[in-house]
Amino acid sequence: MEGRFEDPRSPSGKRGTRVNDHRLRAVVAFVLLLLFGAPRAFAEDTIRVHPGFQRILDRHGVYRLSVGNPDIVEAQPLPKGEGILVVGKKEGDTDLVLWEPGGRTEMRIEVRSGRGSIVDDARMFARLFPGLTVSEVGESVIVAGSVDTVQDRSTLEEYARTHPGVHLRLSLPQEKKTLLRYDLKIIEISRGESRQLGVRWPDGFTFQGGLSAGTGNAGTVSVGTEFEARLNFLLADGRARILSNPKLACESGEEAQFLAGGEIPIVIVTPETRTVEWKTYGIILKIRPTMAPGGKIRTQVTAEVSAVDHGSGSSNVPGFITRRVSTHFSTPAGETVMLSGLVRSDMAKDVAKVPLLGQIPVLGELFKSRSFRENQTELAIFITPTEMSGSAGPEASEWERRAAGERDALRFRLMD
Repeated sequence: MEGRFEDPRSPSGKRGTRVNDHRLRAVVAFVLLLLFGAPRAFAEDTIRVHPGFQRILDRHGVYRLSVGNPDIVEAQPLPKGEGILVVGKKEGDTDLVLWEPGGRTEMRIEVRSGRGSIVDDARMFARLFPGLTVSEVGESVIVAGSVDTVQDRSTLEEYARTHPGVHLRLSLPQEKKTLLRYDLKIIEISRGESRQLGVRWPDGFTFQGGLSAGTGNAGTVSVGTEFEARLNFLLADGRARILSNPKLACESGEEAQFLAGGEIPIVIVTPETRTVEWKTYGIILKIRPTMAPGGKIRTQVTAEVSAVDHGSGSSNVPGFITRRVSTHFSTPAGETVMLSGLVRSDMAKDVAKVPLLGQIPVLGELFKSRSFRENQTELAIFITPTEMSGSAGPEASEWERRAAGERDALRFRLMD
């Protein structure tokens, strides 16, 4: 039986041929594994025997036989035609010819020591898997290299299990992960200006998931060209400000983090100890992207903006004003998604009074007037994922370097 193996790297080796080649190789390897694992039946026309050992060939009706080199093998028929006894004498190769009623049969006899047999078997078996090498290290036979599939590795592991002394050093080709780039903008807009943009939370849009922190409800919505134009106008006019504009690069399935801020010490005093814990504040972003079917990018994102609030803390421990959003969404590459709905309210009071008279107890209230102002700001996070061509490599390192530069050059600003 002859088999034709087509090199998948040749021009004619297309994807379908490559898949069939893997399957055919697995079938052939399984058959050879059965043959190698059964010392009684190595092959139909090749007999292997160790020096000083004997084997009985299941041949009946042999009326004549001939051995090419009697110094290597001795062969003689058993009584009553029960078979042929073959005895290995020394290492070497020869042939055995049998005359039977159905015709003449030629066999090859290989006499190998136990160790040589294992090495030869391993080398023959490894030929089925391009990229494997067989070497002898002390009393062990090492099969090393890279295999194409998990099934190939399982086949070789089964072979090593049935052949003591054979050790594997195998590896699978490294999976190429898609590299994704994220352009993010964290913007704070006054509540009134956000309504001018048409962003009315929550009745203006239908949100996808979300988690609220502080006041307001968080959600996501796609951003159009007109929306971006109005936003750019507010930024240029000074009625909105960009808190941060990081650019992150991340492999599909991994997590990227960004922090622009600082840490403040919090002293914790107990009757026995006095410890200091550091509380992080500022802008914190965590993004975990995954390539979804259809070329879309699925993103899990957690964003937090926090600031120290000495007015809400105790004498020794300050408080923190925190706004956080956590959600996930799927979007085509290059499309911008906005997360928002987190509102911060600041109350201010102005007191006007007549000098001296306004300080008189009780009656001074008649000479005072008070006005209250409420300032609300909206936190908006704009996320634009794009797919970068190629796998993670030098290009990823370049983007990491550029992202580090963005962090170093960042002017961190939070509205009071």
